[in-house]
Amino acid sequence: MCYVFQVGGDMKYRLLKHLLCPACQKGAFTVESHKETIRKVWGSSFVPNAPLPEGVSFADGQEIEVEEGILHCGDCQSTFPIQEGIPRLMLDDTVEIQTSAHRYTKLDALQDLQPLSENFDELQHPLKKEDFLGRTVLDVGCGYGRHTFFAARYGAEVIAVDHSEDAVKMTQENTKNFQHVHVIQADASRLPLKEATVDRVYSFGVLHHVDNPFDIMTESHRVLASGGTFHVWVYGPRQGATLLVNNALRGMTTHMSHQQLLDFSRWIARLVRVGSHTPYLAFRHVPVGHSIVSHLPLHDHHRWPFDIVVADIYDRLRFPVTRWFKGEELQSWFIEQGYLDCHVRRIVRNNETFAAMGVKR
Repeated sequence: MCYVFQVGGDMKYRLLKHLLCPACQKGAFTVESHKETIRKVWGSSFVPNAPLPEGVSFADGQEIEVEEGILHCGDCQSTFPIQEGIPRLMLDDTVEIQTSAHRYTKLDALQDLQPLSENFDELQHPLKKEDFLGRTVLDVGCGYGRHTFFAARYGAEVIAVDHSEDAVKMTQENTKNFQHVHVIQADASRLPLKEATVDRVYSFGVLHHVDNPFDIMTESHRVLASGGTFHVWVYGPRQGATLLVNNALRGMTTHMSHQQLLDFSRWIARLVRVGSHTPYLAFRHVPVGHSIVSHLPLHDHHRWPFDIVVADIYDRLRFPVTRWFKGEELQSWFIEQGYLDCHVRRIVRNNETFAAMGVKR
């Protein structure tokens, strides 16, 4: 057995209590470990007087994590690899995954995380920071890990799931300093998690990009415990000039290479900085001017670092929107599933979006 000391970010043995085989959806896993890492941990980061988590030694102040290995299902005998510290629980590894510009986005390289923090807090409304402390949270479609980062910083144990190689690698990198983050590569419509095992689920900016959004919502509902909260944020309908511009840009960029689209996104980001962010900053506090500049495209990204604006534009053009949501259909789904205290908020800035949440009965 090979042991390596490192900062962290590989698969923890304590994740096994949450995992379920995605092939048969009933088998638990055992680990065949080929390479392990040792991470420094502190007892104060765990629940006092609770059973000792598997792989953790408070006496030594260490936790063993798996960098390379195999997960074996005890029921259907399926196997899944652990590669670069990430459990790869995909049922179909032939799906073509397009790259994201956010594979270059490192949160520790950003000087100001406040805009991203405020965005996370807005999407999680009415939850507060203290509502995450000690909770188990599922991030469905984690992207580069920005929402996983803040949930972990607020004290949650976070399970971050995405089907994209770029996404899971960047989430692992951006959350490597947290003791309570687990990154999994998996299909969100067939989550490899046991029923009713998480306290909070969220999926932000994902469902409008997939063909089966309500399948993913139903799977998320399955793993959420009674009394837990489920939050989503999706695009509302586009119409008029906005829809024409969106369709025109996507038509232009469909067959671009990665580098061509990245260069094109930088060009658009510069235009947005000059034509939208600058006027917005200049006139947002002027009564008459505010009503005009508040309709400029992407004006609410004026506080975001330039590289993140570029990456967001890139992803908007690379990943097609498969459907637009209406607030009524979100509310209907939550009601049909028996959720209590369901709220749907219509957010109108550059375009119409919806944030919805409910408490599972």
